[in-house]
Amino acid sequence: MTRYDYKYQRKQQSRTFRPRRMRRVSRLALYNLLFGLLLGLVSSLYYAWELAPVKYSDNSPQALRGGYAHDFLLLIAQTYFVEQDISRAHLRMGMLSLDAPGQFVANRVEEMVSAGSTTADIRAMAVLAQALGANNPVMDSYLK
Repeated sequence: MTRYDYKYQRKQQSRTFRPRRMRRVSRLALYNLLFGLLLGLVSSLYYAWELAPVKYSDNSPQALRGGYAHDFLLLIAQTYFVEQDISRAHLRMGMLSLDAPGQFVANRVEEMVSAGSTTADIRAMAVLAQALGANNPVMDSYLK
C-alpha cells in the first residue's frame, strides 16, 4: 500500500523493507575499524617519536628542570675546578638566575654527600662553593 507524500510530491511506501544484514554492523567491519584505528595510532606514534621527534634548540639554562639544572651546575663546578677562573664561573652561574649562588652550591654539596655522589664531583662543587664565598662544615673534608 502506498501513500502520497505531499512535502516531496512523490509516492512513498508506508513501510520500508530492509534486509536483515543492513540493520546491524558486521563483526568484520568492526574488526577492520578497530584495526585501522590501532594501525593509525601506532604509525602516528612511530612518526612522532622516531622519524620526526621534537628538537629543542636555543633554550636557556634557567628553563632546565631540576635534575638537569643540577647537572649543569656540576658541569660549571667541574669547569671551574680545572680552569680556576671565577669570573667565567660567575657568568655561567648567572645563566641559572640564582638568588644566592654560593649558598645554593653549598646546599647542593650537602645533597650530593647525602646522596652518595662521587668524591671528585663533590670536591669540584665544594671548591666552587668556597670560591663563591659559601662555607659549610660538610665541605671541609672535601677541600683538603
